[in-house]
Amino acid sequence: MAQQEEHKSFYQEFSESVKIYFNDKLQIDMSENLFNFFELTTWIGILCLIDYTFRILLLPLIKRLAQKTKIKWLEIAYRNKCFSSIIHLIPLTFASSMNVLLFKDDGPILYVIQRMTELILLIVFAILIFRIINSVIDLYNEDDSYTTVGVRTFGQMMKFVVSFFAIISGIMILFKVESSTIITVLGAMTAAVLLIFRDAIFGFVSGLQIAYSRIIKVGDWVTLSKGNVEGIVREININLVRIEKFDKTIATIPTVDVVTSQVTNHMPMMASGTRQIKRAIAFNVNSFKFCSNEMLDTFETYDLIKDYIIKKREEINSHNKGIENSNLDINGLQLTNIGVFRIYVESYLKNIQTVSKYDPIIIRQLPVSMEGMPLEIACFAKSSTNFEFERIQSDIFDHLLTACRKFDLQVMQSISATDIKQTN
Repeated sequence: MAQQEEHKSFYQEFSESVKIYFNDKLQIDMSENLFNFFELTTWIGILCLIDYTFRILLLPLIKRLAQKTKIKWLEIAYRNKCFSSIIHLIPLTFASSMNVLLFKDDGPILYVIQRMTELILLIVFAILIFRIINSVIDLYNEDDSYTTVGVRTFGQMMKFVVSFFAIISGIMILFKVESSTIITVLGAMTAAVLLIFRDAIFGFVSGLQIAYSRIIKVGDWVTLSKGNVEGIVREININLVRIEKFDKTIATIPTVDVVTSQVTNHMPMMASGTRQIKRAIAFNVNSFKFCSNEMLDTFETYDLIKDYIIKKREEINSHNKGIENSNLDINGLQLTNIGVFRIYVESYLKNIQTVSKYDPIIIRQLPVSMEGMPLEIACFAKSSTNFEFERIQSDIFDHLLTACRKFDLQVMQSISATDIKQTN
């Protein structure tokens, strides 16, 4: 008996004193189960107190340090509660080492307490890794660069990996399963595991391709051929790309589709400050004709083509002198109203301030079809914003659609009842 008493720990002696105090002094029958519950409750309270004390003392200091130093990673880590998770690990680590000393004589209780402590420690550690990953993603998100896409995709893939191994570790802790047994089972279930994580793996690879190829990033104005989606990229994650369309609706597209479909990124155009105008006006070929002297006299009064008309008339007169029957339109050189109008359009675009003079201005005829002969006008507006661009484009074509009447040209359009009445 004397030897057994000598081997008693301080905690054992203390717990026996507490039992005696409750039984003798307070007249409370402290049974074994009730005392065990009291022990657990007290121990949990002590751990919570330790956690609370560290949080009260350390977190305000870290917050003030982050605000004063203006260190980005420190501010982001504090905002994502990384330091809170680190503080939670302190009492849990302490409990993991102290459980054996406090409950060494209580086999079942020690087993349950130690397993629960390890499980909670695992969960808190996994949450800490998640928060660190979120902090890294947020740190790169502030740059809105193509690297952000790769970091976000890699971070989300790491979350899948951490979750997977946390679940495996949790099973090992709760059921005392050997790691070799888990690996053997997973090896046998390789096909099923790959099937479960198929979308995540494809999304991870696609995200890395997007980042490496610099296809798109958050904030880009893009057009996707698959689904004919156009708008601003708001989010790129391992599974989905969210695009806010111009009608304020959100289009959700699998990340894999961004790699496998044609993507038009309009940001280089926005960065240049110019935007291409490319539109055609279809004319009725029956309104095309050679220009008479009276028409040319009228055209000479138009400032934009005055010099061109004078020069061309001199060339035509000089060329047609040696041609027999030059009075006939079909013989010799002649100007046509569509040809003169084409020169007018080119001169008009070169002289207005809203069209870039450093980019090509191309006026070309497209093949004749049942809808007439389209005259395609291609130039670059000096603004890439939607509002200014549409205003510039509208002003140009308002003028050209009206000016073409001065050249006796007819624009092709469907005949309405009003047109028939006017003809009659």
